[in-house]
Amino acid sequence: MSKALLSVVFGNTPAARGLVVDTLVRAAPRAVVLAASVHCRDSGYPVVQRLVTGSRVPQSMSRATTGDPVVILRQDLLAFRRTAQPPHVVLALSGELDVLPLLVELWRPRIGASALDDHYDPAPVVAGIDPAAFLADLSCVHRAARLWDGGDHSRALTPAEIAARRVEAGDGLIMQAWPNPADRRADGAAALAHHLNPSATLVNDPRQPAPKVELLPPSFLRPMPDALEECVRSRGAATGSGQAG
Repeated sequence: MSKALLSVVFGNTPAARGLVVDTLVRAAPRAVVLAASVHCRDSGYPVVQRLVTGSRVPQSMSRATTGDPVVILRQDLLAFRRTAQPPHVVLALSGELDVLPLLVELWRPRIGASALDDHYDPAPVVAGIDPAAFLADLSCVHRAARLWDGGDHSRALTPAEIAARRVEAGDGLIMQAWPNPADRRADGAAALAHHLNPSATLVNDPRQPAPKVELLPPSFLRPMPDALEECVRSRGAATGSGQAG
C-alpha cells in the first residue's frame, strides 16, 4: 500500500485556519480533513475533539476523547490508513496547540507501535494568517496563555510570542485578505511575517484584488523531504528566538 500525503495546517484565527483548509481541499478534492481542537483542564490530560470530513471515512471517527493529544491523533491517522485509505489527509490543528513540538512528538517513532512515516509522507506545514489579528497580537506583551506542546503545557507565553511561534512554524503562509484592500497595514503584516520566517512560501488570499500568487503553489501538495529534521531544527530556533514585542 502506497503512503498517503499528510498536510498539517493551522491558523491564528479560526477563519484563517478555515481559509487554509478550504484552499487545500479545493486543490485536492479527495482529501480527508481531520480537524482537532484541545480543551485544556486545570490538571490532567485535555479533552481532544475531532471532526472528520471527507468521502469514505466513517463519521464515527468524529468524537471527543480525554487523553494525550499526540497519542489520540496518531491513532486516528493510523486508523484512516487501515480503513478508508485516503490518499491525502489534512490535519487541521487548533490554536491551543504549539505546533512545532507537537509535530516532533507526532512523527517520533515509538517502540512497539506502528510509525507514522510508514504510512504517510509529510507535506509542508501551512499556516493561515489573519493580518489584523497578527499585528494586534504582536503588540500585546502580557503573559496570558499556555499551549499544549506535545508533552505538557508550555511555559506561559504572551500573545506576541504565540503570534511569532505560529508564523515560524509554517513552511507556507497564506495571508488572509484585509477588510480594506487599500489599507497598507496588510503589506506591513506580510513584511513582518517574512522577517520572522524568511524561508516560508508566502501566498496571498486569492480573493484579494492584486494577489502576488494566484494559485496554491504545487509544492504545498507534494511530500517535503527531511520534514522531521526541519521540524526539529525549527523547534530549536523558535525556542531560542521566538520572542516578540
